[in-house]
Amino acid sequence: MHLVTSSLFLPSLLPHLPQDSQVLLLRGYFASTLGWRITHGSSPSTRHSRLPQHNFVCFKVANPFLDIVQSAIMHPDSHLLKIQRAFAHFSSFYSAQPKGSFGGMELDDAEALDGSLFLRTARLTSRGTRT
Repeated sequence: MHLVTSSLFLPSLLPHLPQDSQVLLLRGYFASTLGWRITHGSSPSTRHSRLPQHNFVCFKVANPFLDIVQSAIMHPDSHLLKIQRAFAHFSSFYSAQPKGSFGGMELDDAEALDGSLFLRTARLTSRGTRT
């Protein structure tokens, strides 16, 4: 959770850095995030076999994060609300990205991602924290 919410500061720093420094900062941040995740492991609720398929028909909701954030407000763990707000923030920037737009990013299989990444992750996080 802290890794996701700490990334909120990056857009405010990057415009003030030269491009070489931006690349170094982002690579360093990504490497530390991966290192932390590898050493601490992942929760059992994120196994690939349990991830929902994105090939379903859905209707357009004005703000799909409304229900997610509202349900997180009353959750006993305040970290849930913080991470859901961070997902909503990044979704507001990247939700319109089509599949394949993240390709060519030094990240294996990044071309399989689309703008629904943050919404799907928020839904998975919400399901994994129900009390």
